[in-house]
Amino acid sequence: MDQQDQKREQIIEGALKRFAHFGLNKTTMNEIANDLSLSKSLLYYYFPDKINLYAAVLSKVFTEITSQVDAKLANETSPEAALKIYIETRQNFIEKYFPILDFNKFANIEKYQDLKVILDQSNASEINHLKEIIEIGIKSNTYLVEDATYTANLLFDALQGLRKFYMSSSNIQFGVDRAYLDMISRRQKEIVYIFLKGLSKP
Repeated sequence: MDQQDQKREQIIEGALKRFAHFGLNKTTMNEIANDLSLSKSLLYYYFPDKINLYAAVLSKVFTEITSQVDAKLANETSPEAALKIYIETRQNFIEKYFPILDFNKFANIEKYQDLKVILDQSNASEINHLKEIIEIGIKSNTYLVEDATYTANLLFDALQGLRKFYMSSSNIQFGVDRAYLDMISRRQKEIVYIFLKGLSKP
């Protein structure tokens, strides 16, 4: 990693800490620069605005969750075990990084193209993990599926629909009650288990 890459990573780490403590809306670029003892002009050299920096922070944490699930699914042969890994790892991720997830921005993602790119990449990774679980079920002769890609996308659409419904029906703010988030997670688990049960061979 060269000096510029190191500086960029240092800024992302500093911003992650600030966002996690105060949230996106209550954090300024000046505060991040002061935390890192950087000039404001140098901070803007690396990141032209706060949303661009926030997107880089999200990219870092989404890459972490993708890597964790990839590693844990690599040698798994049971679809039930793979599903448990997927659900528990994502739940741990939400609990760890919840303070930096700005759901209001996600609900209006078309306004924030920097964020949209990162969120689209995260969604693609999630679809791929669902596909992996389905393929494990096919290989173990557990699931009867003609097109794993189509089926994974269908399941993802169902999960996304549930998330958007609950997020739009509640005034999601920084520091929202975790019990509400846990309820959404439980509903998602129920959908996944019911959906995959329907793929099982008779």
